[in-house]
Amino acid sequence: MNLTSLGDLAHSFVQRRHGIQLQQQMNRLTQELSSGEAADLTRHLGGRFDFLADIERDLQIFDSYRLSANEAQNSAFFMQNALEQLQTMAGNLSNTALLVGTAADSGSLVSVAAEGQGGLDSAVAFLNTNVAGRAMFSGTDIGNIPLIPSEDILIAVRAALVGAASVTDVTTALDSFFDTPGGGFETIVYQGGLANLAPYQLGDGESVALDLRADDPAFREVLKNTAMAAVLNDTSLAITDGDRHELAALAGQGLLSGQDQITGIRANLGFAESRIDQSLSRIEAGVASLSIARRDLVSVDPFETATELENVQFQLESIYTLTARTSRLTLLNFLS
Repeated sequence: MNLTSLGDLAHSFVQRRHGIQLQQQMNRLTQELSSGEAADLTRHLGGRFDFLADIERDLQIFDSYRLSANEAQNSAFFMQNALEQLQTMAGNLSNTALLVGTAADSGSLVSVAAEGQGGLDSAVAFLNTNVAGRAMFSGTDIGNIPLIPSEDILIAVRAALVGAASVTDVTTALDSFFDTPGGGFETIVYQGGLANLAPYQLGDGESVALDLRADDPAFREVLKNTAMAAVLNDTSLAITDGDRHELAALAGQGLLSGQDQITGIRANLGFAESRIDQSLSRIEAGVASLSIARRDLVSVDPFETATELENVQFQLESIYTLTARTSRLTLLNFLS
């Protein structure tokens, strides 16, 4: 029978290597116990990464859809909020203008003109809504606000009204300025893009378009009638007080009739918001399902891991104890 012995140096080397291996195991097990996932996926999955790779790819796709849906949700929210305020302003101004249209005193013209100027300020601000550097109603040109300042709009409108001497002259000039292709609104007032943003992709072949722009005919109608109310008291207009009251009534009627258009736009936007919310719920459900499947693949049994960690710690403590005793060993202690 052959006996193999190790010298002190060799024994020390073997013991140290074993200690390092145990330390590495303890680090791995500690990591797995804290994260709940296998540290060495190759060993854990037996080298089969195809299913895990499919799950990871699908999770990335869902993340892109979730990002798109969240962006669409935020855009729709701020659009809806802006249109709500625009509609409220138009409704309030309509009531005032219609009352002034039936009044006989010139003082009421001053008040409706002041409200019209304030309303135009507000309307431009609502349609120029900018969120995180992105203009909501500028189409593809999201870096630029769509409308010039309200005071500049009024300057352009007043220039278009030069020479107007009757109610018909004023309304014709305003129609030409705001509604005619290539007219003042398109060449001076609107500074946004002429194309709509691409629809937001929501997954499963579903998308939603938020293609509202500040040059929409419904918004132009609000701006036109609000501008009409704003210039009612302009002394540069060579019209009678009776004409001014008639224009106030026309502005009020225009704003009132435009309410249905704004309501329709907001209803369509609300439908889009509902679809976005449903898509987000579907996306979150898909992410949750895939996350569970991934966790089942890469997770470790916490009880088994804790037991193995305890065994490794015990072995490591035994080595440290043996090493400490060996280091204190002397010839006198050995012989005694």
